[in-house]
Amino acid sequence: MMAILEPLFDFRRGQNDYRPILLKISPDLPRAQVDEMVRILIDTPLDGMVAVNTTTSREGLSSPSREIEAAGQGGLSGAPLTDRAVEMVAYLHEKTQGMYPIIGVGGIMTPQDAARMLDAGASLVQVYTGFVYEGPSFVKRICKHLAAGKTMKL
Repeated sequence: MMAILEPLFDFRRGQNDYRPILLKISPDLPRAQVDEMVRILIDTPLDGMVAVNTTTSREGLSSPSREIEAAGQGGLSGAPLTDRAVEMVAYLHEKTQGMYPIIGVGGIMTPQDAARMLDAGASLVQVYTGFVYEGPSFVKRICKHLAAGKTMKL
């Protein structure tokens, strides 16, 4: 891991503008590896984390197994990832004692999902699949929901 990060830190040191470096982690990592990523975050000049990426797990899908197999391997995003993503953000927030920014990503399909992510400890949220399916008005709906005080973070 440090073989990848050190050149980034070195490059950043030579720049006029400071650009944060965040570590994006997979929801498929076992707790021991997540704890190792937290240790790296704390022990290096990393600025925060992005949690989570897509999952390779097919657990909890309601589609027939034949359809799931036909879709192939690859990363899964959207609603099947929501609970795992929120759980990971909460775990990271707890392990870092809220000292580092966490960008909550994965499974944000409703304004309530965005609020859950923020309540779990995310500093920011990133939407993708929800935006693809709901369109640009999705962001406006999230903002209205949050502005109405639907999350403890405001």
